[in-house]
Amino acid sequence: MALIVLNNVTISRGNHRVIENLSLEIKAGTITAIVGANGSGKSTLIGAIAGDHPLDVGLISIRGKNLRELSLAEQSRERSVVTQNQFFWLAFTVRQVIEMGQASENLSRVDSVISQLGMSEIVDQSVLTLSGGQLQRVAIARALVCNTPIYLFDEPLASQDKKSKADLISLFCRIRDEGKTIVIVMHSDVSDLDWCDQIIQDLA
Repeated sequence: MALIVLNNVTISRGNHRVIENLSLEIKAGTITAIVGANGSGKSTLIGAIAGDHPLDVGLISIRGKNLRELSLAEQSRERSVVTQNQFFWLAFTVRQVIEMGQASENLSRVDSVISQLGMSEIVDQSVLTLSGGQLQRVAIARALVCNTPIYLFDEPLASQDKKSKADLISLFCRIRDEGKTIVIVMHSDVSDLDWCDQIIQDLA
């Protein structure tokens, strides 16, 4: 049985229909990449799976349950979301941001996640001093600390250098092999996504 199922999903942004009659299944323990041109609905789709975008028609279900019928608390236990852009306006440290608002059981994972993401050297640095790629890794760390079954990443490699991209891909594959499910928006050629289990194109 698929973990995430979309049945005949149609979504509009304003007066523009960006996704039409899309049906797909995402199995547990896989990496699914969503690719396509700018404006093709990639971010809209991942936002809909996160429960952040309403559907015009259709149904999204997780573990056979209608996403619309899940409370925010139930959704948060199922998935963690990393959006494209990260903005901070207060000088919290990296560690403070990662730990902020986390449940007590998540805090024990903070040091391990910081190490996995190669962030130990900047853990006491203000987030206001970080590069775009470092800010992305802070957001990824916040998601991984939550230890949810599903991770939804919107272009997490966009601001990373070559080594950081390779390290993140390796980390995503390890997480997948541990049974986690990853849905990831990518702005890449399909030929570069051989590390993914499923590739979704042509959303409209």
